[in-house]
Amino acid sequence: DMSVISFLKIIAEIRRSPKLERYSQNKQILEKLPNFQVKLGFGLHVGWAIEGAIGSDFKIDASYLSPNVNTASRLEAATKQFGVPLLISGELRRICTPRTQTNMRTIDIVTVKGSNEPIELAT
Repeated sequence: DMSVISFLKIIAEIRRSPKLERYSQNKQILEKLPNFQVKLGFGLHVGWAIEGAIGSDFKIDASYLSPNVNTASRLEAATKQFGVPLLISGELRRICTPRTQTNMRTIDIVTVKGSNEPIELAT
């Protein structure tokens, strides 16, 4: 539940941020990108992952590898197609409390590239 609530709070803060709203009203930006709005999309899934360090002697970043990370990444990319800021996999939805589940709705069941298993998409 807390992962879903965390991202809902992030989305709410983005939408009510006066600083980010100024970008949506900036004339120079609007000339090049009419109807510009600051938008972020998030994909949430549950499962195992392996953490590894990637970088050089000067900078090291963490990277996470697993089919579950790939699923979360595909969910994030699909937020644009579905026009929603948050997509949640059916697997994550099923482990949320019933109260949290009542605030979600299924929007599709899809088969993603590299998998034969259909994935429920909720928002």
